[in-house]
Amino acid sequence: MGNAVKPAGALPAPGTKVRVPTLDGVRGLAAVGVLVYHVAFISGVSAWMGQPGAGIWGLVSNGLAVCLGPLFVLSGMLLFRGFARSVITGAPKPAVGSFLTRRALRILPAYFLLVVADLLLLNLRSIDGVWYVLRPFLLFHFFWPDGISMAGMEPTWTVPAEMTFYLLIPVVAWIGARHARKASTPGARARRLVLPLAVFTLIGFAWTAMAYLPALGTDVFYLSFWPFGYFSLFAAGMFLGTLSAYSQAVDRPPAVYRLIVRHPNLCWLLALGVYVVNLPEFFGHPGMGDYGALAQEMLALVFITVFAVLIVAPLTVPGVRSRLIDGVLTNRPVRFLGRISYGIYLWHLLMIYLWFGNGSVFGKAPDPLLGLRGQAGFWPLLAFVLGGSIVAATISYVLVERPANALAQRLGRDRVPAPPVVVPPAKPAEPDERAA
Repeated sequence: MGNAVKPAGALPAPGTKVRVPTLDGVRGLAAVGVLVYHVAFISGVSAWMGQPGAGIWGLVSNGLAVCLGPLFVLSGMLLFRGFARSVITGAPKPAVGSFLTRRALRILPAYFLLVVADLLLLNLRSIDGVWYVLRPFLLFHFFWPDGISMAGMEPTWTVPAEMTFYLLIPVVAWIGARHARKASTPGARARRLVLPLAVFTLIGFAWTAMAYLPALGTDVFYLSFWPFGYFSLFAAGMFLGTLSAYSQAVDRPPAVYRLIVRHPNLCWLLALGVYVVNLPEFFGHPGMGDYGALAQEMLALVFITVFAVLIVAPLTVPGVRSRLIDGVLTNRPVRFLGRISYGIYLWHLLMIYLWFGNGSVFGKAPDPLLGLRGQAGFWPLLAFVLGGSIVAATISYVLVERPANALAQRLGRDRVPAPPVVVPPAKPAEPDERAA
């Protein structure tokens, strides 16, 4: 890749394997934000179910829950863009088999390594049968009423969520293509492709409402970790991918692209505002099981989705030049964190268990972390967890992720697409070309 830093809005062409520094950077900061969020919770700094936490710092750290959103939105944007491009421009669509194989190689090998480590280091004394071991390997460990059974696996509900999303992308693209194929212009096709995404979003909010509905009690709380509750984040990313594909099919960029190019830092300023507004719990405390908690969960999902879109959007628009964005995301430490961000996300909960000496490697079955809340200082715990996660993530990246990604790239070279059939853009005077 060299030392050249691409501008904030420089995206690789669909299907290429070029790393973009700004995208690496946002992944790295988001992963570290999730880590800090969990450390603040376990150390008792952040507020929880009526516990006030450590004043302003408690509010600020609790607000870091928004950091997960950009990871989902970025995934939706990058992965759906090629399918959207095929619908809007008539270009060859990605080969579904190769697409799914590459995605599985991207996330499963490192995840399986974590499962093995968690079994050996934390849960060896807790194994009560074959199903206990098989569940996480089959990605069933959150699709069960009794919830997560293995210590150290708490954040890995995102792995089955991502895999479900990967399986659904070709389906949504196929539905969108059938709906859009009779449209004659790129703008009309893009708008028709967006309609299934709106349904996708509604399903996500409906599922979240069901999972927290007081009338159903806490017995269905485990449903909040199922993939469907996060469809709004994936759909937001897919919308950005559709917009990116549309912008490549017309002579004049969409109006929102032109606004972002003129004011590249506006999105991040608005994202900061969303983060601040999300800090107070206006309606109630999540987890309390009442209608105030339900309203708060729904509002938080709106804020997380909007925050994620505002953070990612400037990184998807060609021609964006921002010293702020490039300075924050393209420095070497942040870019390195971005490369190993998946490992940081996977390993940080195991590091928290190790800090407390809580697991089979210490001669006992692990106790729930919730019972240890407030029994560690924030800064010592953060130093240990962050340092240990970076070491583990680096080892995972070098020994597992990078070889798996290289194999995925080799498999992706097997299919050479036919030359694209580009739909000529409509004249600028046609209003439907500017609405997507």
